[in-house]
Amino acid sequence: MTTFYQIGEVCQRTGLTQRTLHYYDEIGILVPTERLTGGQRLYSTADLERIGRIKNLKQLLGLSLSEIKRILDADEARERYLSAAQTDADPARRNKALESALRVTEDQLQSVRGKVQQLGRLQRQLARQVRELRRLGAPAGCSGIAAGLGGGS
Repeated sequence: MTTFYQIGEVCQRTGLTQRTLHYYDEIGILVPTERLTGGQRLYSTADLERIGRIKNLKQLLGLSLSEIKRILDADEARERYLSAAQTDADPARRNKALESALRVTEDQLQSVRGKVQQLGRLQRQLARQVRELRRLGAPAGCSGIAAGLGGGS
């Protein structure tokens, strides 16, 4: 039997607001597993796990909600393809499902590589700014000066 949580319980468990959960539902990044006749949203344990993944991807990697949605949708597609490959007795259909899983995973990998390159550029830019500030004589423990200078190299 599946356990369901009402929106207030989900807010308490996850730290998200009802407004955020409604927005996630609206954009399709987190659609509640069940919805009662009156429209009340019910969330499953899997939904709570998805919220955790959304929060991690957003906080740790700084991904946008659309990027997060693409990642989570791709994860689900890969799981469907793998499941089909494991249960299908026909070798041609099994291979097609595995090829689809591989394609989805390669697309995700390419996206992550692009993000890593962007972060690398930002890291190099900030390192240049730190070196320049130190060259100008800013104290080593000083923070806040770079924010006031702005600009990239």
